[in-house]
Amino acid sequence: MRRRDVLAAGALAWLAGCGRAAGQPPALVIGKPGDISTMDPAITTMSSDFAPIGLAYEKLVRFVMKDGAPTGDVEGELARAWTLDADGRSWVFDLAPGHRFDDGSEVTADAVRFSFERCLKIGRGVAQALGGLEAVEVQGPYRVRFRMAAAMPIFPLILALAPMVVINPRVMRFETNGDLARAWLSEHTAGSGPYHVTSWLRGQRVTLKANPFAAVKPRHFERVVIKVVKDESAYRTQLRKGDIDIYESVTPDAVEPLAAMDGVRVISQPMPLVIALVPNNQRKPLSDVRVRRALAHAVDAAGIARTIVRGRASMIHGVLPDGVPGQDSAIPLIAYDPAEARRLLDDAGIAPGIALTLSYAQTSAASDTVALAIQSQLAKVGIDLRLEVLAPSAMSKVRSGDFDLSISSWYADFPDPWPIMKFAYNSANIGEGLNLSRYSNPAVDKLLNAAEATMDQAERIRLYREAQRIIVSDQPMIDLFSLHGIIACRADIEGFDYSFWQPGIYNAAAMSRRRTESAAA
Repeated sequence: MRRRDVLAAGALAWLAGCGRAAGQPPALVIGKPGDISTMDPAITTMSSDFAPIGLAYEKLVRFVMKDGAPTGDVEGELARAWTLDADGRSWVFDLAPGHRFDDGSEVTADAVRFSFERCLKIGRGVAQALGGLEAVEVQGPYRVRFRMAAAMPIFPLILALAPMVVINPRVMRFETNGDLARAWLSEHTAGSGPYHVTSWLRGQRVTLKANPFAAVKPRHFERVVIKVVKDESAYRTQLRKGDIDIYESVTPDAVEPLAAMDGVRVISQPMPLVIALVPNNQRKPLSDVRVRRALAHAVDAAGIARTIVRGRASMIHGVLPDGVPGQDSAIPLIAYDPAEARRLLDDAGIAPGIALTLSYAQTSAASDTVALAIQSQLAKVGIDLRLEVLAPSAMSKVRSGDFDLSISSWYADFPDPWPIMKFAYNSANIGEGLNLSRYSNPAVDKLLNAAEATMDQAERIRLYREAQRIIVSDQPMIDLFSLHGIIACRADIEGFDYSFWQPGIYNAAAMSRRRTESAAA
């Protein structure tokens, strides 16, 4: 459903604020290439914001993981049991007593209702995933009922998404001008997780300390520091020296140098992430499927994957990445064929020299390189592609439909077609939703809506595959590839269990630092 300048303040100031100065409790330091945008779980769906949210809050349920990937099942976090009513439309959750927010107040059914009603009232972020939720009803101090408009078999999986957390209702004392405490929660936390945010120095670091009331206590690290390190040479040096323990956005070019460092290990695995070239299906000439197919043949996706991301990517058959049920390897890859692209453009009446604009955000170090490669490849078929770089906050221009082409990505948060199929291709999500291509096909909408409400898993997958075949024929987007995630970690960190299905989520409470012989002495 899914979508960096350290200020030089001197070594002493850094040690006092976020390092391992004498007398300080042990700290885990996580490096990131950019700052977070908000800590409000009801606002963000960006994995770059998830680290403090995942550390400071708890959810009703969490994904059951195996070999770094969710199995498709959930287990209780705040909830101890849950059932589906006979009508197939109501889920009842019983909370486990003993969970407390960072002010000592208890997590109750009232807090659950407050959190989800607040999310729906704000209507942004993960509220898009709760469109079928009609009401949240308290049935006792520790029992809550979610009433849906229609059957929704994957609802427990949706509740395991990173932002689906329970917030302390007492945050409403910080409400200003009816904002539901949005301003306060954008830079503070109010959860029952093992940590809570104590400071945020924008552009530099977020500091969290152990929540004394949490049901889950840190095994070793009493503090977690999330530190902004933009420069690649800087994060390499800090990893080597042990000034940071983890770096979460390693570039492909950095893998070999980091892997050769003593005391550093590099982890790379496929991610369920689809990166796509996005034509505006409602703007001429891109509203013509022949033009969109021409773009698909004109872009050498395999070449970009091989040269720019150094082969750390997988090609996509259809619209779903590997590991997602419904993915169909029988759907052929689109061949790189500039001659066929030019033939399709001629057939559509598009003369050489047509000008189009690619509007995109610099979300990674490779963003400009990928855009330049696409520009060069389209020039070979007579398309003059102009590049427009947008700040991430200015992507509303794309969501509003004021663009020709863009680059974006969609994430399968769990092993089910729903997160990508619903948000990328259902016409209900045109606009402020994630259907950026503005693709609309009533037959596809009907299939997607039916799959969402079907309890039989085999039938759901059949419906999604049928929809996928229509989507492939319509070519609303040009799926480029699915990236492999890369993260680096100090070798003395034990208990580090990271999943690229849940980027930005750290099990810091379970981690520890292995003592060296010199430290032990």
